[in-house]
Amino acid sequence: MSVFVSYAEVNLGCVCILVLLLYSIKRLPTPQLKYTLFQKLVFWHIAYFVNDSLWALVNDSVLPKNIVSVLTVNYTNAVILLFVAYSCFMFAEISTRPEMTRLQIYRLEMKLRIPIIIEAVVLLASFVMAPGYWLDDRLEPRDFYYVILSFLPMLYWVATTIRGLVRGFSLQDRSNLRTYLIVACYTPGVLIAGGAQVFFALTTPIFCFWCTFIILFVYLHLQNQLISTDSLTMLNNRNRLHHYLHQLRDVKESFVIMVDVNHFKQINDTYGHAEGDRALVLVSQALKKVCERLNYSMFLCRYGGDEFLMIAQTEVPDEVVRQIKSCLQEEVSKHNHTRSYTLEASVGIAHWDGHLESFKESMINADKRMYEDKRLA
Repeated sequence: MSVFVSYAEVNLGCVCILVLLLYSIKRLPTPQLKYTLFQKLVFWHIAYFVNDSLWALVNDSVLPKNIVSVLTVNYTNAVILLFVAYSCFMFAEISTRPEMTRLQIYRLEMKLRIPIIIEAVVLLASFVMAPGYWLDDRLEPRDFYYVILSFLPMLYWVATTIRGLVRGFSLQDRSNLRTYLIVACYTPGVLIAGGAQVFFALTTPIFCFWCTFIILFVYLHLQNQLISTDSLTMLNNRNRLHHYLHQLRDVKESFVIMVDVNHFKQINDTYGHAEGDRALVLVSQALKKVCERLNYSMFLCRYGGDEFLMIAQTEVPDEVVRQIKSCLQEEVSKHNHTRSYTLEASVGIAHWDGHLESFKESMINADKRMYEDKRLA
């Protein structure tokens, strides 16, 4: 059996795996935009591997090998690879910048598509007008074709890695570090696998193996995030809290902070549960802002109902409380025109020595102080 036929068979095997994965992703019960972008990422990888299989079959003359078929598979390879890199960049941006609005995402997509469109048009024109510039006498692509093929995708992939590393190591909340490192590790693998395939073993689908592996790894990571994430607020949930407490290595004195929305039942009863959900999202956004502003390690989760829990390693716990009140007031003022009620929260804080055995007691103390604050409100 020809090595090119074997190459195509392996590629199509990876395609079958990714098609099953794509079907599974579409069935996930989540409206998050990053899962939609992940679907696109998987789709463009499938498209690339299918076209790469056609390239192998044309190259081996299993399919008709002529100037039209060779130029067609090489052109579509180049264009699809651009969309692979583009979809990787967009998925990475959403995964590492959850605060982006849909308008910001749309504008970013439009900007990133401009160089793709330019390259696609220029390549098409040059392939039609000067095919001999790209192919040698044996209808094989010249070396500079591979430079053009990889140049713009590499820019996207390198930018993805750099941005992922910078954001990952500037995090105060290390619970999300894995996401940033997974995003950042895609490009080195692409560089090694793609380079090895082009320069050393063109007939071995190293690039296909790597991409399929990392996509499966990302999928497992996303599944784990679904288990550990509150579907309404996109904060950590109690499963993630349990994991966080049992993964602590450095025992440091911290403070447990409980936050509760005032008169939440009244909001639900008067304005409906949809409005109650909007109130919880608004409070979660305020608490995220607190974590971004304070320059020390913090953990944040939705503990249940209208209660939120924070763990802060700080020597100035009063500053945390002040920031919670301040950030909530800022978020309320931004959305004040959409509500006809006052949204406030009560806060309770208690010292924790960092040991798992004493966490429950600290949480109970913080809860008591939160209700004391609520009575004074």
